[in-house]
Amino acid sequence: MKKATLIAIVVTLSTVMFAGVNVTWGNSYSDNNGTLGSEAVFGVWFDVNDATSVGWENGVKVGVAGPADTSLRLGYDSGTTLGVGWNYDFGGGGTGWNTTLGTAIDFGLTNVTAVAASCSDAGLTGGGLAADITACEAVNETWDYGNAAATQGDFNISLTLGFGF
Repeated sequence: MKKATLIAIVVTLSTVMFAGVNVTWGNSYSDNNGTLGSEAVFGVWFDVNDATSVGWENGVKVGVAGPADTSLRLGYDSGTTLGVGWNYDFGGGGTGWNTTLGTAIDFGLTNVTAVAASCSDAGLTGGGLAADITACEAVNETWDYGNAAATQGDFNISLTLGFGF
């Protein structure tokens, strides 16, 4: 029984160890209630098999192979998203190292409630954002910038450069 368990563990780990890994970074542009925002993004994707991958890119994502070299993406961060992504492979063709240029569009499926900026223990001065952050840091607390509200249908477009094997 111990040998069977050991074999099962080794086989399971070897499928993950030799899976494709892709590290991405780029820019993300999002619509949050009519306001366009931009931020830098970083992601890492692990191939589960030829048609499925799991990763992190602005939140946890699961991608499944779609038509015409696209991937259908289901994501979760502060809300749930559904989208489609496409990667152009500059070389490697699935063997060895490769470089990809990718783009994706994700749509929000759920509403996200705004979280106000705050500091847990600081006596905030009310003298503006800079004064409040300074008061927060004076008591060794971390300023929480909060997050903007988002509604169903808000979108996020990302452009990424990826390296993987």
